Amino acid sequence: MAKSYHKGSWNIKLRDFEKLKGSIEAVSEGTKKALRNTVSDLHARAPGWIATEVTGVYGIKKSEITPSRGKNAKPKKMAGYIKVKGETVESITILYEGRLLTPVHFSMTPKTAPKGKKYTLKAKIKKGQSEIIGRYYNTRTPGGPFSKRSHNILMGTGAKTEGKVGAIPFQRMSENRKDIKKLTTLSMPQMITSDLVAPAIREKLNQGLADRLEHNMRRQLGIK
Repeated sequence: MAKSYHKGSWNIKLRDFEKLKGSIEAVSEGTKKALRNTVSDLHARAPGWIATEVTGVYGIKKSEITPSRGKNAKPKKMAGYIKVKGETVESITILYEGRLLTPVHFSMTPKTAPKGKKYTLKAKIKKGQSEIIGRYYNTRTPGGPFSKRSHNILMGTGAKTEGKVGAIPFQRMSENRKDIKKLTTLSMPQMITSDLVAPAIREKLNQGLADRLEHNMRRQLGIK
C-alpha cells in the first residue's frame, strides 16, 4: 500500500556564499569608515560653515572667527572660538565661546583719532550698514576732552606691537579722567544664536552632514 504521509528535507546552499559574505562584510566596514570620515569632516568644516553664515549677516571678518591653517599661519587675537567635539555622528557637539567685542572688529572708521580734528566714528555691525557710534568735537567744546560727559571717542590702548589695536572707543562719564566706559557691541556667541543667523546655521549643519555622509558612503561603496 502506498504511503499517505510523506516527509523529507532539502539542504539549500547559496551559490558563491563565501564571496557574497565577504561583500556584505565589506559593505559594513565601508559604512563604518564612511561614518568615521564624516565625523572627521564635521570637525574640519563645521566652524567654517558657521563663520560663513555669521559673516553673511554681520560685518566681522571670517578670519576672526576661524583661524588660519597651515604651517605659515600666524596666531592672532580671535573674536572667540568654535570647537567641534564628539567621536560619532550621534555625539557631535559644537562649542563656541567669545567675549563682547569692540567696534574695531566691525570695520570701524577712523581707526585712530585725527590729531586736533573732529571726527565721526562709524562701524558696520550689520554687513553693509554703516552706523554712527560716536563723535568727537574740537578741544574745549561740548563733547570734547574737557567736557563732563563725552560721546564715544577713540582713546589709545598703549599697544605698540604691530597688529595690536592702538585705539578703541570709550565714553567719558564725568570730569574724572579715569571714569570711562568702553564701548562694546556683540559677542560671537550672540551672533551665532541670533534669530538672524541661528536658523541658517542649523540648516547648513544638517545639510552639510547629509552631504558629507552621502559623499563618503558613495566613495566607500565605489559609486560615482
